[in-house]
Amino acid sequence: MYYQAIVSFETGVIDNNGNPKVKKFKYIVESESVFEATQRITHYLSEDTRDSELISLIKAPYEDILHPILTPNYYKQ
Repeated sequence: MYYQAIVSFETGVIDNNGNPKVKKFKYIVESESVFEATQRITHYLSEDTRDSELISLIKAPYEDILHPILTPNYYKQ
């Protein structure tokens, strides 16, 4: 099962109101449960030196993901 995680990272810039500006990124996480997906994305983010926050974690709206390692039959020529 795949989950879509939205993570915000602080850019180091402060806006006019004194709030830090953030940039949001989307990640696909393969796992069997929301708990496991949260653990995986948290572990992944722990290796990044930027301040980050997991904003959203939902079941990915994709039927499947085609990738040379995950689905090699579709990449043979």
